[in-house]
Amino acid sequence: MGGISGFLTNFSPFTNLFESILEKIPVKLPIPLEKMVSYVSYPRTGRHLQRYDNRGFRLVVGCIPYRYKKLEEASSNEEEIEVLVISAQNGKGMLFPKGGWENDESMEDAAIRETLEEAGVLGIIECKLGKWSYKSKRQSIFHEGHMFPLLVKKELDPWPEKNIRERKWVTISKAREECPHLWMKEALEELVRRHMQPPTDEKVN
Repeated sequence: MGGISGFLTNFSPFTNLFESILEKIPVKLPIPLEKMVSYVSYPRTGRHLQRYDNRGFRLVVGCIPYRYKKLEEASSNEEEIEVLVISAQNGKGMLFPKGGWENDESMEDAAIRETLEEAGVLGIIECKLGKWSYKSKRQSIFHEGHMFPLLVKKELDPWPEKNIRERKWVTISKAREECPHLWMKEALEELVRRHMQPPTDEKVN
């Protein structure tokens, strides 16, 4: 979350670099290039645009970035994919990128923005995994979290929060071990469940 304005001050060519990277991606992203670039150009600081539901829960969105392993490296359907985790700001465990959903953006746009800021990856956002209510341990307030899968197509280096976060690709089993948040683990299990299902276009006898 945050950090983009300072990042751009120290690395002014980033917007041009970002645009050139996106133009090389062979798939169509779910939002226009000019809108994605505006996320980098527009500082996201403070919470004056933060959304809350009618219970007063802060609305949080994020992604589970994933990629496919080479076939010879996978021993099961579950291990065909790896997920990208990032370090928590308090240094306790690894988690998936997420942050506040703001009033001037769609849920999907917010999830993509947070993933770009915190993990520095771009890709194709897929159907939502679900929503979870949880209590923040740091602030003792309630949140409603919405998570999406993101099939990664490009890793950026540098990225806005590189100086405060680590990122690494891990197996599903390793992510289960390292993530301290139950709701994120449940979102991960939903991602695994989807990948364990047979293709929907197959005929069932």
